[in-house]
Amino acid sequence: MKTRWITINSILLLLAQITYSQTSTLEIRIKNQPDYPVVIGTLRGEKFSPLDTLELRRMNTNSTQKGVSWQFPVNASIGMYRAIFGQTTYARVMDEPPQQLDFIFNHENIILETDFKAPLDSLKIVQSEENLLWFNFLKKEQEFSDKLELLEKEVDYFQAKLTEIKNAPDAKSSLREVETQMARKANAFNQMQLERNSFIEKLVQENENYFSTGLIKLFQEPFQDGFLSRQERREYYQDEYFRYFDFSDESLIHATVLTDKIFDYLVTFNQPGLSNKQREMAYLKGVNKIMREIEQDNDEAANPVFDFVLDYLVTGFERLNMEGILIHLAENYSAKLCQSDEKTTLQRKLEAQKMKTGTVVPDFTLNDLNGDPVTLMHVLKPKNLIVFWASWCPHCTEMLPQIKGWYNRVENNELEIITVSLDTDKAKWQQAVFDAGFEAFYNLSDLQEWDGDVAEKYNIYATPTMFIIDDNLRILAKPISVNEMIEYFGK
Repeated sequence: MKTRWITINSILLLLAQITYSQTSTLEIRIKNQPDYPVVIGTLRGEKFSPLDTLELRRMNTNSTQKGVSWQFPVNASIGMYRAIFGQTTYARVMDEPPQQLDFIFNHENIILETDFKAPLDSLKIVQSEENLLWFNFLKKEQEFSDKLELLEKEVDYFQAKLTEIKNAPDAKSSLREVETQMARKANAFNQMQLERNSFIEKLVQENENYFSTGLIKLFQEPFQDGFLSRQERREYYQDEYFRYFDFSDESLIHATVLTDKIFDYLVTFNQPGLSNKQREMAYLKGVNKIMREIEQDNDEAANPVFDFVLDYLVTGFERLNMEGILIHLAENYSAKLCQSDEKTTLQRKLEAQKMKTGTVVPDFTLNDLNGDPVTLMHVLKPKNLIVFWASWCPHCTEMLPQIKGWYNRVENNELEIITVSLDTDKAKWQQAVFDAGFEAFYNLSDLQEWDGDVAEKYNIYATPTMFIIDDNLRILAKPISVNEMIEYFGK
């Protein structure tokens, strides 16, 4: 049975946040920082939301040390924040992420010292009990993780050696020696796991009123007996992984740890040698386990953690282009999202997965460039390309001339092109149409951006989005790019 103390901790943190009346300050002293501004923002899983851009300054008149300072708003939320320092020269050349540092805010003044060249490795907590607890834990956790990884490799080595000896009769003289070594490594591996979990349990019990305590608890892991085979350990690990998770704790949303842990869990299902279909089926097993665990922890009412994790999964599998998993998520979990008067981006993403090849899209009537109403069913040909786009979308304005050039080459009289703009400014929409040379096609819009009735019915959450339909409004294909569209038509 799962414990619920984290939920109580969350309530305490919420009460502290509501009653706190004074603002807190942040000071970051940065060695070797180029003359780049520092961007401060909040984290919600892997999503970063910038709050302010801070100019570098001398930290005091008698020092050459530079840094930034900032005052948290009175209503600043407790959670993980990020400071982005800018890219190194190498990172700019190789198009790699900028130097950055994640830290925790819990209504206290924070003073950090670091080095632009290695923000985390050089970090010193000058002031902040919350961050002292968190970063001291991360350091110790890394030590445990490194030792456990090495011990598990040694366990696997001796297990493989035992199998080799048992299958080679002439080598049985060394069997006892290898069995002894195997037992010693397995016991050391087991002992290290017990020591690690005991360390976390003690840390949690002694620091219940800290935000980071809820994150630290997520690092507890199920015991993997070193005397089991690697396959048996992995299966047990997958079955018991969420034993220490409390998905009813909404505070977990305001950090990167929950999504990092979910990612680590799903990686265990991606085994070498799997085909794309097998990999998708393996991931589905992990996805269903995750969602069942969340539902068990939130059986009374919808919880933002459910929406948060589902959004993370949808975004991740979109990147991997795993359509089967996206359809599964849409068909099994979209109805359980927190409901509102308007569709959220996540709801549109999931509902869009249900608009598969063979399904029928809604008919609609929209005004064209001249303000005249055009009904979709009245202009359809045997095959039709519908493009949702906007003048402010650079990919869209690049795509339209490419589509026009292809259309002029194929001269297909049985193909119609209809564009639906998500613009709000009629002049900008019209200008973009003429700039693309697209005025000969049907160009329609209600000038309501994402809030338009057609955009909502078609579950548009990104531009450009394309549908190829027949004259019965049935979806024939949903190409992602111009090349996929051309490939469908075979020309």
